[in-house]
Amino acid sequence: MFLGPFEEGGDFRDAGISGVKRFLDRLWKSVHAAATEGTADVEVMRALHATIKKVGEDVPKLSYNTAIAAMMEYMNVLRRGERRPHRDEVLPVVQLVAPFAPHIAEELWSVLGHAQSVFDSGWPSFDPAMIGGETVTIAVQIGGKTRGTVLVAKTATQDDVHRAAMADPAIAKFVTGTPRKIVFVPGRLLSIVL
Repeated sequence: MFLGPFEEGGDFRDAGISGVKRFLDRLWKSVHAAATEGTADVEVMRALHATIKKVGEDVPKLSYNTAIAAMMEYMNVLRRGERRPHRDEVLPVVQLVAPFAPHIAEELWSVLGHAQSVFDSGWPSFDPAMIGGETVTIAVQIGGKTRGTVLVAKTATQDDVHRAAMADPAIAKFVTGTPRKIVFVPGRLLSIVL
């Protein structure tokens, strides 16, 4: 289903299947390595919600090749830098891949701790706010010094930006104790005064 448009048939060659095998291998490893502690990465979750939307739109149109391509692109985001994925970042992907690779999806679903079938779990839903259209890079200052940036939706609130900043270990390590004051300039800056 990945090699080309479903209705046009395909130019099937054994070599063409190697990319799909690598994708399924990476999914298998990601589910087995998934962490349950901590929280999911905000940017990865944005990519996940965009993938859920894309696959959900492509499957009814029989655009299986582009649906699978979207899942492969998400896997690249998920494993960028060989990071350890969070359980919440992989669970919906197992549901998405189920119509295409049902046996692997069933096995991975049970690895994630579910007793019922992945096909009884329903289709994952996406949050339009997570997709948000345009994004903006916001500088994060802690104690008057810029400690990093976060990429958020253009419509992100102070709480959204604060959560994204605290989810980034490179920024969060500078926050010691409870902030005295938080200054937020929409679309530009989040300043945390300790």
